[in-house]
Amino acid sequence: MDAPAAPPKPLFGRLLAWMGAEAPKLLASIVVLVLGFWIKDSVDLAIKQRQLDLSYTKEMQSLVQKLTEEEDLGKLKNTAVVLASFGEPALPALLMELRRTDLHAVAATRGLEALAVREPQTLCRLLPPLLLKRNQHYDIGAHRTLVGLIGDNGCTKALPQLRRYRDLVDAAVAGRPEALKRCIGGDIGAPAEAYPMLKQAVDEAIANLE
Repeated sequence: MDAPAAPPKPLFGRLLAWMGAEAPKLLASIVVLVLGFWIKDSVDLAIKQRQLDLSYTKEMQSLVQKLTEEEDLGKLKNTAVVLASFGEPALPALLMELRRTDLHAVAATRGLEALAVREPQTLCRLLPPLLLKRNQHYDIGAHRTLVGLIGDNGCTKALPQLRRYRDLVDAAVAGRPEALKRCIGGDIGAPAEAYPMLKQAVDEAIANLE
C-alpha cells in the first residue's frame, strides 16, 4: 500500500522555503517599514497636540489680559464666560479677578458660574478650602460668592468645612469676629449688616446640601 501523501505546506511556509535566505531580510524590511509608519504617526500626533496646546495657551493669555484690562461690564462678563470654557485651567485667573472689589469681581462671579455648569466637581474640590484659609485674599463679598457657589452646585463633601466656617461666622455675629477676620481680607465697613448677610448665605448653602 502506498504511503499517504504528506499534507501540503501552508502557503506562507512554501513562500519562505522558496525565498530561502532572502526571507529574513524581507521580514526585517516589513518590520522596519511598519515601525517607521507607527513612529511617524506618533511624532505627527505629538506635534499636533503640542501645537494645539500652544494655541490654547495663547488664547487663554489673550482672554486673561482682556479680563484684567477691560472696564465694560458686559464685555468683562463675556470674556469671563469664554475663559471658563477652558475648564480648570481658567480657575486661577477667575479667582484672581474675584479678589478685586470692582466690576471685575462681578465678571469673575459670572465666569465661575459658567465653570460650575461645565465642571462642578472642580469647584467642589477647590473652593471650600479657600473659606478657611488664613490668607485674607478674599473680601467678605467674595466669601459670600464662594459660599453660594458651593451651596448651589451640590458640593456635599464640603459640608464639614461649611459647618466649621459657620462657627466662625456665628462667633462674628455674636461680636467675636477675630477668627473670621483672619480668613477675610479688606475692611468690613458695616459689620452689623455684613456678618448676618454672610451667615444667611452660609445657612442657605448648608440647607441646600443637607
